[in-house]
Amino acid sequence: MSLLARSLFLFIPSLMSAAELTPVAAPDLHSPLSEHWQIRHGLWEVTSGVMTAAELPENKHAAVLWYVSAMQSGAVECEVQFSGAKTFILGCDGEKHIGRVVIQPKLLRLIDDSTEVKGKSPGTELASAGVDTQPEQWVRLRYEWDGQRMAAEFGGGKVEATHENLGKAKTRWWMAVGGASVKIRNLKVFGGS
Repeated sequence: MSLLARSLFLFIPSLMSAAELTPVAAPDLHSPLSEHWQIRHGLWEVTSGVMTAAELPENKHAAVLWYVSAMQSGAVECEVQFSGAKTFILGCDGEKHIGRVVIQPKLLRLIDDSTEVKGKSPGTELASAGVDTQPEQWVRLRYEWDGQRMAAEFGGGKVEATHENLGKAKTRWWMAVGGASVKIRNLKVFGGS
């Protein structure tokens, strides 16, 4: 692990207790993302160490970026800046959506995605916390998952929950942006078995 990756990893206290995580990705955000990253919807621009993500109206869908890797335990650390977006979401999928953390400028929520209503999965809120962020402010984020547990820390808020559905086999994790735009920098991905 590089000194920079180690210092960032140690700077943000881990909520994780069970998994031993190792660095998996730390894109410099000056050059295109590797093949592990797949843009599914929206705009994901990488320039000068910052990734800017925005929903495109013609997609009629939130901007979505997948990281394709079957990590059953993992963590994502970065800094996030809301620049007009309504939501920033991180989640894990298997055969279907498994669970997600929904971040808004004043609210952090952890959702189990096993609830389905007429073919859609609005999910069930497992935990929530108020957060304190301002527009154009860079805020540290840590999102992690391990077995049946998910957790996140952002803007002074922390959420953590366990649920049977969260323990399903994972094939990818992802980010999504509702509206325009969110900026992301200092992105680090850690993984376990």
